Amino acid sequence: MRRRQLSKLDECRDCACLAMRTATRRITQGYDTALAGTGLRVTQFSLLVMVHHLGAPTMKTLARMLDSDPTTITRNIQGLSKRRLLTLSPGKDLRERKVILTKLGRTMLLRAFPNWRKAQSDVVASLNRAELTNLRALLEQVGQRKKTA
Repeated sequence: MRRRQLSKLDECRDCACLAMRTATRRITQGYDTALAGTGLRVTQFSLLVMVHHLGAPTMKTLARMLDSDPTTITRNIQGLSKRRLLTLSPGKDLRERKVILTKLGRTMLLRAFPNWRKAQSDVVASLNRAELTNLRALLEQVGQRKKTA
């Protein structure tokens, strides 16, 4: 009886979450390897890029844009702030703080950019540009379904 019940778990071999997490870990390792000499991990690089693109976002805006827990964003920003890559300034009220990319942060981003570009081209080469575009669209579609569900 127990073996028959456990056989129901065979469908778990097709777990979409496990496949995505495995792929994500491998891709992240590739980016981190490429960025190794820059002093940034890909998560830090991406956060700095997002701050650059958004101007001076609030921490709440960053958390929403990255679909991340505010506590995680706060912890990551504090680490980058200690390294003087980001600075915090008051927002509209006492509860809000804006995140600003410092001159050192911009310099670090520009220095790390060629390494990121190499990792990006490796990922693109492992698929092709059309497949990568389709993959991004599919992942965004799945992510949107999750949010609205």
